[in-house]
Amino acid sequence: MVCAIPLALGVLTPAEAFAADTTPPSTPTGVQVTKVSANSVALSWTASTDDVAVQRYNVYTGTTLVGWFTGTSGSIDGLAPKTAQTFTVRAMDAAKNLSPDSAPVTATTRRGHDSVGQVTTIAPETDVPWGLAFLPDGSALYGDRDAQTVNRLSRDGKAKTLAGKVPGVVGTNGEGGLLGLELSPHFRWDHWVYLYHTSETDNRIVRIKYEHGALDLASEQVLLSGIVKNKFHNGGRLRFGPDDKLYASVGDGQTSANAQDVNSLNGKILRLNPDGSPAADNPFYANGGNARYVWSMGHRNLEGLAFDSHGRLWESEFGNSILDELNLIEKGGNYGWPACEGTVGDCANPAFKAPVRTWKVADASPSGIAIVHDTIYMSALRGEALWVMKIDGDTTSTPVAYFHGKFGRVRTVEPSPDCGLWITTSNGGDKNNIPDDTNAQFLHVSLGH
Repeated sequence: MVCAIPLALGVLTPAEAFAADTTPPSTPTGVQVTKVSANSVALSWTASTDDVAVQRYNVYTGTTLVGWFTGTSGSIDGLAPKTAQTFTVRAMDAAKNLSPDSAPVTATTRRGHDSVGQVTTIAPETDVPWGLAFLPDGSALYGDRDAQTVNRLSRDGKAKTLAGKVPGVVGTNGEGGLLGLELSPHFRWDHWVYLYHTSETDNRIVRIKYEHGALDLASEQVLLSGIVKNKFHNGGRLRFGPDDKLYASVGDGQTSANAQDVNSLNGKILRLNPDGSPAADNPFYANGGNARYVWSMGHRNLEGLAFDSHGRLWESEFGNSILDELNLIEKGGNYGWPACEGTVGDCANPAFKAPVRTWKVADASPSGIAIVHDTIYMSALRGEALWVMKIDGDTTSTPVAYFHGKFGRVRTVEPSPDCGLWITTSNGGDKNNIPDDTNAQFLHVSLGH
């Protein structure tokens, strides 16, 4: 018989052990600049010591955290060109004890422009900005997940106006609410805005006209209902393809078996006509029922969809506890969940499509992707970065993380009208449905091509 050792004998839980640790790590030494470009400065330093273990190294400009790294080097990206930058490094342990500042180092960025260039702040936001699409005039429509509103934000971020509150949206005390937002490919003429949201009973896809600066709520049409909702795993990204069909990413609703049930709408990418009817050339259309909507299956929780210049659909997906995925989607493809997570599990089944790239869940947890000039930009929530990789045939170049820890959790990334990117962050409050309790930002990323 094996018995638990009572805590009274002096065994501490991990939380108690962290609370008992009040000794900070030693000060990082040997901080040096190893590379300078127009928009980034790479640093290295000597490892600190700690009585338990160093968890990570924080890099600061003054008192502002501009990046964190688990190793003894890192690149601070998104900087302005021809600008002097001074950095210090502090080591942090699991109890969040911080070492003293290292000696400062200074570098001046060069003139020019990197492929991933300068980042500028567009506007702050207090809710969770989730769905985002650009209007013909270059301003953006976006949805606040928890406030359940659609807003218009000017290109310079100085003017924010309420377009309307979407009716029937209900949170899940988790990650439900007002999720995907996409404009009709013929928006200039038909003015339809497509929305994915949780309701009292389900997840659903609706469309509402946006006219004269506001949502015309009387025009609302429910296009597809009956998608199982849950606290988490609701999916929610919407994307029109070059075929003028609407693609929707749907999570498994925290019931993994849904992903392998072709008659379930969950754990799938769905493909609809603009009026909400299933596309007649969908791979399982002949099965009838919900299967008519299914484009691909075997997904866990997917929140990133984007098309490349060849019209191919790429998808990013949250793993459970091991590996996140980037997938190249094929019509009727089965991507293995729950038998296979990334490349781990029962992945030898010839019916399963292998991911193009995988990440440890701590390094990514991807919520969105964008493709500009056949380069994929993937947002990372837990990984607090923007992963960048060039499409190369059916694979990609080695992914590189930008802005690591600089902006916190990166939720949504969309191509902007100037061939750059808008990204949104959500830090604090993004695991509940309480309105306006989040410290979020809209950021512009300049791209060099």
